Amino acid sequence: MNKLILLLVDGLRADTARDYLGYVQALNEAGRAHWSSLRCELPSLSRPLYATVLNGRTPLDHGILGNSQAGQACGATVFDDLAHAGRRSAVAAYHWVYELLAGEVFDPLTHREAALPRLGVEGARWYWEDDYPDSHLLADAEALRAAHAPDFLLVHPMGLDLAGHRHGGESAGYSLAARRLDQVLAQALPRWHAAGYDLLLTSDHGMHADHWHGGPLAVERDVPLVWLPHQGGGQPPAGWPAAQTGIRGFIAQHLGCR
Repeated sequence: MNKLILLLVDGLRADTARDYLGYVQALNEAGRAHWSSLRCELPSLSRPLYATVLNGRTPLDHGILGNSQAGQACGATVFDDLAHAGRRSAVAAYHWVYELLAGEVFDPLTHREAALPRLGVEGARWYWEDDYPDSHLLADAEALRAAHAPDFLLVHPMGLDLAGHRHGGESAGYSLAARRLDQVLAQALPRWHAAGYDLLLTSDHGMHADHWHGGPLAVERDVPLVWLPHQGGGQPPAGWPAAQTGIRGFIAQHLGCR
C-alpha cells in the first residue's frame, strides 16, 4: 500500500528549485525523479493557496482570499478523503494550516501538538514563528513519521518564504535558503525512502524580486512539482496533476482513496 509525504515548501520559485536544489537534481539526473512545474492559482498568497492545495478548489471558489482570515476553515480537504478511506495522517506545518483544518484560531500554548482525530491526523507539530528553521521542521516531521507511521505526512517549511520577504526572490539570501533546505532534505529523504514513502515536492507560490508575491507574474506563480518515488524511476504515476487544484485528487488516488 502506497505511503506519501507532501513537502510543501512555502515561497519556492520553480527556477530557484531547478537551480539550487542540487541533491534533488542529482536524483533527477539519475532517473530517480520526475521534474516538472505548475502555475499556482490567484491570488498568489499563502493562506489561500494552502487551502487550494488541500481542498482542490481555487481561492475564488473556496473563499479564502487573503492571509488575514484567521480561524476560517477551508471546507473538505484531502484529509477528509484519507480519513474516510481509513488512512492515517500526520502534519508538521505552519499554524495557518491548523486554522484551515480545525476552523479555529490557533493558540500556541494549547495547540502546539494538537491532533485532529476527525481528519485522521494522529500526530502534529504546528509552529507559529516564520523564522522557525527548516532543519527543525524536517526533524519534527521525521519524529512524527517514526512515532506514528502515517500513510500521509504533510511537511510545510517556511524558510524560503521568509528569505524572500527579507531579501527578495533574486537575492543571495533567498538562494541560500534553498541550498540549506536541499542539504537537510539530503539527510531526511533517504530515511523516508527506506521506510517506503514516496515524496511529492511543490510550493504554494513563488517570490518577486521586490520581496513579495500575490500577483500574476511568472516569478510569483511558477512553482516546482517534483516526484521522488522511493523505488526510483522517472515517470510519475497515474493522475499526475496538471494544475494546483489537482494535487488533492492526485494524493487521494495515489493513496487508494479514489
